[in-house]
Amino acid sequence: MENLRQSIMESVINQFNQKGMKFTMDDISKELHISKKTIYKEFDDKDELFFATVDYGFTAIKQKEAEILNDDSLDIVEKLSRVIVCLPDSYRNIDFRMAYQLKDKYPTVYQKLSSRIESDWEETEKLLKMAMDEGKLRKMPIPVVKLIIEGAIEKFLGSEELSKTNVSYEEALNGMIDIIINGLRV
Repeated sequence: MENLRQSIMESVINQFNQKGMKFTMDDISKELHISKKTIYKEFDDKDELFFATVDYGFTAIKQKEAEILNDDSLDIVEKLSRVIVCLPDSYRNIDFRMAYQLKDKYPTVYQKLSSRIESDWEETEKLLKMAMDEGKLRKMPIPVVKLIIEGAIEKFLGSEELSKTNVSYEEALNGMIDIIINGLRV
């Protein structure tokens, strides 16, 4: 059962990449060669499916974050940069530039996405503090740095502007963190 749920969520991601929010449950059932009834046995409705997919994505992000934190070949500033823009390998092909579509069509799902971005900052805050304490980054109030990063990510997700460019979400994130980290370097 869990593999079926996972397959359905991965199909949501795939369909989102192809069609934005215009995909249907029929699209998912065709891709997976299952009936819509089978999807609705796993998920009550599209909202529940989207909520589960957001959680599924953030679980993968936390796993990737743990890999980065345990990578002794990276110095503290590299770890910090990578953790902040952490995308699991399987999510690198997601076109997050279209996430703004959630804001109007599925505001509760967008709110969940936003709240997940705003939570789970413990490891990042520890890295920021360590980098500042070690003199690798200039001292700034960590809540200010956090708000700047959250604001940039939310703007990327909540605005149609990024989708009008040839810049991928991952490139935009890397550019954002490069500007922020270089601005904090001593």
